Amino acid sequence: MIPVYTGVRAATWLLIITTLVGCASTIDSLPIVYKPELRQGTAITESAVEQLEAGMSPRQVRFVLGPPTIDDPFSEGRWDYLYEVEPRSSDLEPVSRRLTVYFDNEQVVAAEGSFIEDGHPLHNSR
Repeated sequence: MIPVYTGVRAATWLLIITTLVGCASTIDSLPIVYKPELRQGTAITESAVEQLEAGMSPRQVRFVLGPPTIDDPFSEGRWDYLYEVEPRSSDLEPVSRRLTVYFDNEQVVAAEGSFIEDGHPLHNSR
């Protein structure tokens, strides 16, 4: 025989769960809830990009910039660096940086993207 209280317990738990699910968006907006920044990719700094020079080997580029975010085997001679920061708990601005380094015969010949301005020696030299 099933006691009457089993149905009451189930109904109570169902009510509690439904209430919590309905309040989930409110809980996420509370200032006491910590939400860490989302950082993705390889960090690209202006000082590291300034160190890039024509004729550098892939090993030297890896030393200066770090491993490429995308090293596509179908696009030989091209490394793509991506860096994204999405602040979720603070008032910081989101960061989005992209850099593409081109190689020819295992040497840097050009680069484009973040921190590669018109005056940079690798700009439009491809």
